[in-house]
This record gives sequence, structure tokens and C-alpha cells, in this order.
Amino acid sequence: MTENLQIALAIEEAVRSGRQIVLATVVKVKGSAYRREGAKMVIDEQGGTCGMISGGCLEPDVVQMAEEVISKGVPLNKQYVLDEDVVWGLGLGCPGTVDLYLEPVALEDTKPAGPFGVWLACMKEKKAGILGTVLNEKAEEGRGRIFVSEEGMVTGSLGAFMLDEWFVGIAKRKLEEQAPKSETKLFTLPDGENIEIFTDVHVPPIELMIFGAGHDAIPLANISRTLGWQTTVIDPRPAYNDDQRFPGVNRILIHPSSFQEKVSIGRRTYVVVMNHHLERDQETLKFVLPSNAPYVGVLGPRSRRIRMLEALEKEGTIFAPLCMERVYSPVGLDIGAVSPEEIATSIAAEILSVRNGHSGGFLHGKEAIHQPGFHACRINK
Repeated sequence: MTENLQIALAIEEAVRSGRQIVLATVVKVKGSAYRREGAKMVIDEQGGTCGMISGGCLEPDVVQMAEEVISKGVPLNKQYVLDEDVVWGLGLGCPGTVDLYLEPVALEDTKPAGPFGVWLACMKEKKAGILGTVLNEKAEEGRGRIFVSEEGMVTGSLGAFMLDEWFVGIAKRKLEEQAPKSETKLFTLPDGENIEIFTDVHVPPIELMIFGAGHDAIPLANISRTLGWQTTVIDPRPAYNDDQRFPGVNRILIHPSSFQEKVSIGRRTYVVVMNHHLERDQETLKFVLPSNAPYVGVLGPRSRRIRMLEALEKEGTIFAPLCMERVYSPVGLDIGAVSPEEIATSIAAEILSVRNGHSGGFLHGKEAIHQPGFHACRINK
């Protein structure tokens, strides 16, 4: 279960049981911090929590701050300056500043007619969407809030048409990316007033589609499930593609000739081709390369992939350069992987690096660990 889904279910359960709760969200980070923008924690009136917004150094104080938010019934902006040597006397080195937004969540907020309720539904339904919240407004004016879905549906308002129009434009651009990041944006009104808007991004987990149910596909499917990815294994052989070998994943027993009718590849579907069967791999490439998949990993040496593409070209199947840019072969990061488990780890790491727009190299010696190593890929339209 993904972290955002856990938060959404915790909010739903607490509100349904009548408990007063506060949602604490990391809205701005400067310098080093254990969690980034968008990290969340739910605190109820009894001090119970779900989620985390730091490595443990901020949570005790945030629970106390939540009591004040529940008591007053209004949101609170709170900044923590983290000392490089000692944080809260725990000896945790986390230099930087973290801004939190703590807000009370009531039953009315969670109803599907409002932007916050639609945002919760978006997380539960594993859809993509962005919630915008005004951070620096006065409590008595109420909370300006807007939600934009990946389909372009807009719910709510930030309080001014120009603000809404500006935010919708930002949201649509972010939703074209594979891994858009939550962040606080600044908007300057005509009178010079600066408005801080937190863009809270939610995208569904990666969908990993594994073509081939051989022995080495098992650890890859297991890692995928552990990461919370939606996992599908496609192989026509019932003796291989069964629930005992691949528990908890979606299995499709199908021959390549039926891919077009029964297999759907979305804009956030990452594909790994590992049939260990030349003809099936060729037919799979013929199906997946023209699709919207942002990543197609092909198991085996480069020479084998070239041989398959040349065979397809002789049949009259030629792929556009854009299709070939999404091919990763040999598949996986170069970590010296040998065993099926090590190879699966290298493949999963490569998928994460591609999705997040990072190069996949060593962190050692880097000034910052959250900066992309190349442009994050956009979703194919």
C-alpha cells in the first residue's frame, strides 16, 4: 500500500469514527531533510499518528502542535530550523529548514463535492491529480483550495480567477510528467501581494508489466509488489504463470497474437521483456514499442536485441526514433548483478531512476541528492 493511500484511508477511518484529526504536510524544504515536500502525517485527538514527516525528530513536537490546531480549529504554518549537529537533543544531523502546514480535517472537508474530498478519492482510486492550497491566508477568510485531475476536471477555487487559471496551467504541465514533485509556488497579485500556493501532487504507483514468467521474473515481481507497484505478469504457459509462483500480482495467460485485444499499456506502464524465447520476445517488442510505455527494458545482450529488431525490420516493422529512445537494453543498472535476485534489483532501480529523472549513479560526493541527473521524462500523449 502506498503512503498516500495509507493517509487517505486513515483520514477516512478517523472521520467516520468521529475523531478529531489534523493533517500535517511538509510544504517547503531548504537544505537537507529526511522527507521532502508532500510528506504527510495524520494526528488524532488522542495523539495517535499515521505517516511520518521526518526521520523521527519532528514528530513529537508536531503531535503537540496538533493539539493547538484541534483546539482552535484553524490551520497553522510552522517552520522548523534543523540544527546541523543536534536536533531536539537526539543527535540527528539534518541541517536545513522544514515548513509544515497543519490543518484540521472535518467531515465536511472529506465530502466528494469539495476539492479535498475529490483529492482523497483520487488517492483511493489510484488516479493522478493535484491539490492546490493557499498557505498564507487569514484564518477567518477560510481555506482557498482547488483540485485538478489528470483528465482536466477542476473542483474548488483559490479565491480569484487569475489564481485559478495560473494554478490549472501549472497542474496540467506537472501531470504531463512521469514523476511530478509537490512544491510551494509563489503568485504575485496585481497589487503586489505575494500568495503562496502549495501544489500537492499525487500520481498512482508505477505499473510494471513483465512479459515472461521464467524463474528470473519471480524476484522482479516480488520486488515490484514490495515497492507497492501494480504488477502484471504476462505469459501463455499455465505451468509457469500461476498464483503459486506469482502471488498477489495480476496474471494474464495469453499468446502474443492476442495482445492487441487483451493487454492495455497505459502512459505510466513500465515494461520488461524477459520471455527467454526469441520469437515471443520479437512479437512482444512489436506490440510494446509503439505503445505509450515510457520504458521498455529488454533482457539479454545488446546483440540479441539488434538481431530481433533486424528480423522485425525484414518483416516490414520499423520503429520510429521516439520508440527506440524508450528501449533500455541491456536492462538494469550496472551494479555487477549476477543472480536473478541481483538482476531484479538492478532492473527495479533502473525503472525508478528513469521514472524520477535521475542518472542512477553514486550519491557519494554529490552536493544534493534530490536533483535529477537528466530531464524527467514526460508522459506520451
